Amino acid sequence: MTRPAARPPTALRARDVAELTVASGYPCLSVLMPTQPGPRMTPADVHQLRSLAAQVEQELTEQGVTTRAPLLRTLAEQVSRVAVGPTDHGLATYVSQSVARSFRLPQSVPARTLVERTFATRPLISALHRMPPHVVLVLHPTCAHLYAGVDGGLRPVGQLDPFGGKGPLRLPPAGSPGAADVREEVAESYLRGVDRLLRDYRSAHPSPLVLAGPPHLLDRFCLLSRNLERLAGRVDADEHDTALDLALAGSAVIQDYLRTRRADALDRLREAMTGRPEDVVTGIDACWQTLPVRRPEMLLVEEGFISPGSARPPSAGASGPQGRRADPYADHHVHDLVDDLMEQVILHGGQLALLQDGDLDEHGRVALVSRRRR
Repeated sequence: MTRPAARPPTALRARDVAELTVASGYPCLSVLMPTQPGPRMTPADVHQLRSLAAQVEQELTEQGVTTRAPLLRTLAEQVSRVAVGPTDHGLATYVSQSVARSFRLPQSVPARTLVERTFATRPLISALHRMPPHVVLVLHPTCAHLYAGVDGGLRPVGQLDPFGGKGPLRLPPAGSPGAADVREEVAESYLRGVDRLLRDYRSAHPSPLVLAGPPHLLDRFCLLSRNLERLAGRVDADEHDTALDLALAGSAVIQDYLRTRRADALDRLREAMTGRPEDVVTGIDACWQTLPVRRPEMLLVEEGFISPGSARPPSAGASGPQGRRADPYADHHVHDLVDDLMEQVILHGGQLALLQDGDLDEHGRVALVSRRRR
């Protein structure tokens, strides 16, 4: 069997959680630890990381995993790469027979190792909840720049210059009565080109959008754009002098957007409980019992809710919406049933909403809204 190639830590993307979920299968190794932010991992953090790797080896031995040798070699390669690279506030490393991934996390996580049938992806989901990857479109009258907001900063991913087309701009004669029409034509063509640039990037990288630029120009762009899904908000670029100012302003817009999404998720739950209560269940046990027989629409979970235990099928022969058992690791003890429940919802195409602790106290801290019955 070909071992997965070791990869350096990368910026977290929304699709990474889905990829790790699909790749689950015993044994999955998860190594989580807090780190000191810096251009290179500190000696103390390197020591802790190696200690955690040694702990994984012990756990594999105790569990009698006969394939542990190649897994440990892959883990050692990941540790070697991570130890010489930059760090944020936390680190998550995942290794299996087909996976070798590490991610820098913007939040601290407790140090722990896990050997289970699935990866411990909650830290990744929490990181995406705090600051998801997003797109910033900076629009000026004569040029546009597209940036990906990832890993705590902005990375350029595209630009458009209306003067850089295949042919020269058609200039009207001096004093021509048609000058205003030509000016309007050029401006319209430019903005539609910007919209195509935005469409092409977001079709491959769906994410929240922040618009930055002069208010009058943004107003005009919003009137003609067909690609404003998940518009988080707008920023007046004239009020921000540096790239750092713009990045901070964009982050503030995303934070406001996330608070709005939290309120929207709670509103959707209340509406479903009022208008179609048969499609709503609450509490961890009821959610697990419903998942095999109903296709999930949205799972709402308090961010700090953890429920260790053994996942059990609700009844013999129950299968998921796609003909599979929704609980492929029944009776296997896991560190967090909520983590595994979120992964199953992702697999079945449902949405996730991480809420603040206390938001769902009256619902057992977790609620599942199923799709409408036909």
